[in-house]
Amino acid sequence: MSTADPESGQLIAWRGRALEQQLPEAAFPAGSGAPSLVYLCATMLIAAAAIFGFAVYDRGGVPRAVQDSQRDVVSEVARTMNISATRAGTDLDRVIDGLRKPPVPADAALLSKVVSDRVTWSGAAILQTATRQSVAANGVVIPPEVLPNPLPAEATVAVLTADGPALLKIAALDGQRTLVALEPLLMRNLRLNPSARHGVFMITPDGAATLMQGVSAVDSAHLSQVLAGLAGSQRSQSHAVMVKEWPDRQLVVSSAPIGDTGIVVVSVIVAGVTGGTSLRHGVVLGASLLLVAFLAFLLMRAFLVAPVRMLLAQAKADACGVFTATRRTLRTREAFRIAQALAVVSGAGLRGKRWRPSTMQGLALAALVALAWPAVAIGTTVRAPQPKLPEQLFYDEESRAEAVGNVFANALDAGQQTVDRVALGNAKADPAKYGSILEKGLADEYRFRGMYLVDRTGAVVKSAGRKSLRSPQPVPGEAGVRIDPQVRRLPVIYAFRLLDSGYSVVGEFDIDYLLGVMRRNDGRARVVDSQLRTVLDSTGYQAFQPLSGDAVRAVAIDALAGGTVRGQRTTGGQPTLLAAAGLTNPPSVAHLEWVVVVERNPVSLQLPQVVMNRWTLLVSAAVVGILALTFAWQFFIFVWPLRRLAMAAERIRGGEFDDPVPPQRHDDVGAIAMCLEICRQVRHTGSVRFGGAIRLRGSEDDFTAVYPRFPTQRGAGKAAKV
Repeated sequence: MSTADPESGQLIAWRGRALEQQLPEAAFPAGSGAPSLVYLCATMLIAAAAIFGFAVYDRGGVPRAVQDSQRDVVSEVARTMNISATRAGTDLDRVIDGLRKPPVPADAALLSKVVSDRVTWSGAAILQTATRQSVAANGVVIPPEVLPNPLPAEATVAVLTADGPALLKIAALDGQRTLVALEPLLMRNLRLNPSARHGVFMITPDGAATLMQGVSAVDSAHLSQVLAGLAGSQRSQSHAVMVKEWPDRQLVVSSAPIGDTGIVVVSVIVAGVTGGTSLRHGVVLGASLLLVAFLAFLLMRAFLVAPVRMLLAQAKADACGVFTATRRTLRTREAFRIAQALAVVSGAGLRGKRWRPSTMQGLALAALVALAWPAVAIGTTVRAPQPKLPEQLFYDEESRAEAVGNVFANALDAGQQTVDRVALGNAKADPAKYGSILEKGLADEYRFRGMYLVDRTGAVVKSAGRKSLRSPQPVPGEAGVRIDPQVRRLPVIYAFRLLDSGYSVVGEFDIDYLLGVMRRNDGRARVVDSQLRTVLDSTGYQAFQPLSGDAVRAVAIDALAGGTVRGQRTTGGQPTLLAAAGLTNPPSVAHLEWVVVVERNPVSLQLPQVVMNRWTLLVSAAVVGILALTFAWQFFIFVWPLRRLAMAAERIRGGEFDDPVPPQRHDDVGAIAMCLEICRQVRHTGSVRFGGAIRLRGSEDDFTAVYPRFPTQRGAGKAAKV
């Protein structure tokens, strides 16, 4: 058929219009070009985000890691002090409740109960509620000027005395007398960096600052400006303060509130200034990423989009009966095989024996090109030298080890005190009635998983809480905290007190609670015994496994000898934050000979070099993810249907015209399949099928028949005839 004939030209034009009405329109995102376009746009966004990320951190100053570390240390100090103050207040409330019961002791005897140890509550007084005049006093004198007027019935007030900040506990005894007790706020000794002129302050609600430890890096005339706005703060914070006279140093001010007492702990250090991330490095990364992505995009277009579009144009022409003497050579194997089948049914020839890559091979090449950038970026980042860690971080790590050790040891000591209180307060109680006594003691002690009364052989007589895990052995002494050496599958830590009757009160610690105490530390924390076996590990562990790592074992051994030690290098020479502290206080846990080891990976710190590496790895991961999504999209939506269509085209090229070509998808591949099916019908039926078969276009002979509904049960009735 010649297209030179005007009548034939009109016929072909009509066929083309009819065909276009039937073929699916490959609009975004259905077209074969959608995956590559999405890949390029997403990669451009990733490159822009990378440049923006490097630009945000491209500024000099004190590393964020130092500021965050100081904030964490101060927060832990404030949390520990708040726990101690809360515990002291609870104990005092318990004492006062007992003293209110008749017979009420004399004032002197009452005060001696309050200030018995002179450590927690250093002074106490009984005042006339109306006049605030002292009736009796014991211990440190409470200055009258710190007393609120009028005296509240129940309150805890933050005050500033000559010895420093303190808490004033006020409790009404009756309508005429009020008990006032003074608790000095004591702070454990921190690891202070002398070269940083480290100073720790406490600020009372009225804004008065008291230096508690270290030295003040700021003179008294400017101290109020540095500490401005911190009084009464209810959140932990850390920020750098610029000093005009220090071009290469800045002040780091970190603060944290002590619960709701109104007192704030503040740390002030002098830290060196370093550069931020390199914007130039970010621009190089973004530009190179765009270059590689554009090359991959061109390969995707060359091996998928261009062949499919050229093939679709030829398929439309063949489906309309256009004779094409010269056909464009397609570069992919699947497209060429389909084009050969189209050429056969349209009467033209298309031969070629040279090797052609498949669409999958072309897309794999594009993927390899795209993967070259993240591979180089990741390899360069992994081989980059580790950043130098600021000296302040090592001091803070030592403080962190001591903080974890103190909290852990105090938790064990508090459990021991609970056992002592239950045992000594009910020393003469009938063992048969100990069930309710243990339940009451367990209700007040959240650190225990259970409390038990055991006989001389260690067998449980009465219990409260969960079943005992301790082996039935006699208690090893009169009182103390122990770990059961007979149980190997998990650490069974317990506190006990031997009674004169031969029975003993035992409280088993909740291991999950102890692990929760350790997990408050930023990083990994472990408790190690004298044989360098792991007792507890905040990251998960198997009990009593040997401690691994030469550097970790070295600091643990040094800490067993006493004190707090640090480790700066691993076996491979990489810098690490590592410190260990022995449990030597309080005395109730010193005999355990345990060591707390804390460790942090420098990769988690907010140092400029670490941030650059982190951004590079994040961008590389995003590129790999986008590429994987694009490759899967192209394979399942286009490559796989093209393969099946090429197999159908092989059958047509071999002379098999009886099997119809099934439609693929509602896109350009589906349009090619429909055109191939039209050409198959033309070869099988005749030229009347050009431009679309009747069954596809529909005709005036088509009709719709409505069939009767089948009855659901036999004899259910006859369906209506339609």
